Amino acid sequence: MSETDVDDKDDLVLALREELERALNKESGDAAYTGEGKTNANLQFERMQTTVMGVLVGAVRIQRLHFVIRSVIMGLISTLMYFLVVWFLGTIDAGQAVFLGIFVFVTSLVVSRLFDGQIVRASKKITSFLSKHKRLRTFVLKRL
Repeated sequence: MSETDVDDKDDLVLALREELERALNKESGDAAYTGEGKTNANLQFERMQTTVMGVLVGAVRIQRLHFVIRSVIMGLISTLMYFLVVWFLGTIDAGQAVFLGIFVFVTSLVVSRLFDGQIVRASKKITSFLSKHKRLRTFVLKRL
């Protein structure tokens, strides 16, 4: 487990690592080193790979946090809309619940796209808050 709370064996991280190794191997390409040059080239390659993987793992963490936060906000929008409709109608049957669920989901998608700037700002604030609280961030990344 790295310091970014994303498991090194995570599928997305492994896919990024394979793609990075492929790109770096292609970049280092056919350069043939002998003796001491080969050792320096390998050390430089490993340092570059470690640095880039650290950045990519951090990016994966931020991307997942933003996804979780956006999903929670969409869930809250949907819950509020569903609650208001049921409160207004009193009761609903199964057929109405299905249509209402579809309507509420589509509406929450539209609302989340319309207010994308505000949601991104809110998720950045929440992400910065979570960066100060490691246990809470770990819980969000592992359990949500």
